[in-house]
This record gives sequence, C-alpha cells and structure tokens, in this order.
Amino acid sequence: MREEIKIKILQNILKEVTKKYDYFISKQQDILEKTFEKAIRDSLTGLYNKQYLFEYGHNLEKQHRKINKPFVIVFFDLDNFKEVNDKEGHPKGDKILKELGKIFREVFEFDWVFRYGGDEFVVISEDSLSEIERRIRLLEEKIATQFREYKLGISSGIAIFPTDGKKFEELLKLADSRMYKNKLKKKKKLSISFPQFWKI
Repeated sequence: MREEIKIKILQNILKEVTKKYDYFISKQQDILEKTFEKAIRDSLTGLYNKQYLFEYGHNLEKQHRKINKPFVIVFFDLDNFKEVNDKEGHPKGDKILKELGKIFREVFEFDWVFRYGGDEFVVISEDSLSEIERRIRLLEEKIATQFREYKLGISSGIAIFPTDGKKFEELLKLADSRMYKNKLKKKKKLSISFPQFWKI
C-alpha cells in the first residue's frame, strides 16, 4: 500500500515537472521566434530587411536551380521622395515610408517584400510575369493616388531566374540597373509602353 502511494506521489511530481518543463520550452521557443522575427524585419516599415533579403534570395536560388523553376525579382525606387523628404522633413518622410510599406503588403500579399534601404524596395515572386506586371501597375496607381499632393511615383526593374541569370546577386543588380534606366527615361519624359518599361 505504501509503495502504491509512493508511486502515485512520484507520478504526480513527474507530471508537474513535465508541465513546467513543457511550459519553459514553449516560452523559450516564443522568445526565439520573436527575436528571429525582430532580426529579419525593418523597424520602420515592418517589411523584411536587406539582411534577410540576401539570406532568403540565396536559399531560393539553390532550391530553384534543383527544380529549374523561374522566379522574379523586382527592384523599386520611389520617384521624387528626396525632394519631399528635404522639403517636409524626415518625420514626414518616415510616415510616407510606413504607409508605403502597408501598400506593398497589400498589393504583394502573397509575395516576399523587402525594404532594401532608404526608399528602395525589393519584391521576390514565383507568380507569372503577367500577374507581377498587373501588381506593379496596381502599386503605381495606389502610390499616385495616395501621395498625389507630393507627386510621388515609383520606378521598377525586373530580372527573371534563370532567363536573366542564375546567381541571386547578379539578378538583383540587373533588376536595380533596369530600374535606374527606367527612372532616367521617366525624367526625360519618354513615352514607354509597359512591356518595354521593365525590359531593357
């Protein structure tokens, strides 16, 4: 009888210890997840940050090389943001960037969106080119409407894996280069149709 009582007590103690251990592990897991999430997010916009862009991009490149499946990188840069930032001040500029982060998340809901730095952003998508082009047009419309008083716009450039290259950094540079050329064309007020707009 005494042995049975002793076993019962030990079982209860073990259950209590297990509960506390599971709770401790769960809390530690939560802390780790929150720390990781904070480390990969841009503090201003809440989008993924530049550091995580390269980590994610290199992993995606490796995966897609194995399965030979395309993905698209879109490099974005705000038009006229510097002028607004200089005139209205950095607090206003930060507010615009926060709002822009929300627009990016809304338009590219199922894609990966990163703040590259300043007023530059990167989207990585595995959707069709036509669908990505549609989203870019939608983004342009939303920015033009929401920031009409500041005459803000956005320029973009696209690079496709593996058509334009098989290295992530090479594709990112190409998308950036195409974006910059498109921005210059805008400044020169050249009329360019959308298919030409991204591919140079």
